[in-house]
Amino acid sequence: MQSVLTCGLIGLSQGWYADLFATELLSMKDVELVGVCDLGKSREYVVECINMDAEAFAAKFEATLYHDAADLLGQNLDFVVVASEIGEHCENSCQALEEGAHVFACKPFSFIGDEVRRAIQVARSNSRIVMPAVPSRFEDGLIEAVRRVRAGDIGRPLTARVFVNHVAMTSPEWQRDPAKSGGPLGEFGTYGFDIVRWALGGEPEEVFAYGENFVHQGVIEGWDNVKALVRFDSGSLGSVHVCTSISWEYPFFDLEIVGEKGCVRTDYHNYPVVTHGTASAQLAPIRYAPMNQREIAHFVKAVRGEVELEVTLEDAYVVARTIEAVQESLTAHTPVRVGL
Repeated sequence: MQSVLTCGLIGLSQGWYADLFATELLSMKDVELVGVCDLGKSREYVVECINMDAEAFAAKFEATLYHDAADLLGQNLDFVVVASEIGEHCENSCQALEEGAHVFACKPFSFIGDEVRRAIQVARSNSRIVMPAVPSRFEDGLIEAVRRVRAGDIGRPLTARVFVNHVAMTSPEWQRDPAKSGGPLGEFGTYGFDIVRWALGGEPEEVFAYGENFVHQGVIEGWDNVKALVRFDSGSLGSVHVCTSISWEYPFFDLEIVGEKGCVRTDYHNYPVVTHGTASAQLAPIRYAPMNQREIAHFVKAVRGEVELEVTLEDAYVVARTIEAVQESLTAHTPVRVGL
């Protein structure tokens, strides 16, 4: 019989993730959600993030509510889930690591390379593991596409094109501040630049990017659409389009990998059926893979030593450095070295 793993939730800022992961952990046998920490945020702040106050959230999961992370970490937890503001992820994660807890950090871990590098060092010095959440790594279509590339089905991969569609997050208020959330590029670019790197199997060397704010002027700073070209050390080319201006139902991901002998395509599986007629095309109802549930279950297995992490801080570091280079290219209007 497996021993019970104790865990806690730090931060309620990423309310959707906080609720989803707490729900999943509560359903796991041999995992005990000891407590949740609101990090001392005001009631108004918490309600805006999760549509209920912190007391109600803790009661929902039959967990003790803490206002200071140190008090929660003082319960000698096996691991924590960090769902604070993205700009707080590194600090909260390092605090947990230093108290001996493994860490699962909601997506994205950070959009700043130096923060990720600091977390790598703290994790190593405390012999703990950190899994930066990247839900797309656990999506069926993307997994199968990458498997076929690795199997040599299309020969040497030459180019990869990724389209990431996600409505811009304008609530809660903190997500409108690029310093706290990274903006659409920091928050959703994580998907695109990780996917294209994963698909091509190389490391990014140089980027060139254009960006526009088409529909969110005055609401979010920066760009709501970014197109970036990435050159990899293998000679392959990747293109990433992060789009946060689509307000109707549309596939979350679209990936095409072209090789010397063929190509692989997947457009997530929101639309498993497309019916074409002489006058119209009809799409099947949207459905979603349980990506998030799969990644937290994978992390728990890694904490138990049953599997190796599919996604690591080293992956997060490469993505963060790529995003930093893209941000520089967007303002300098010139190609920029990634500088790993």
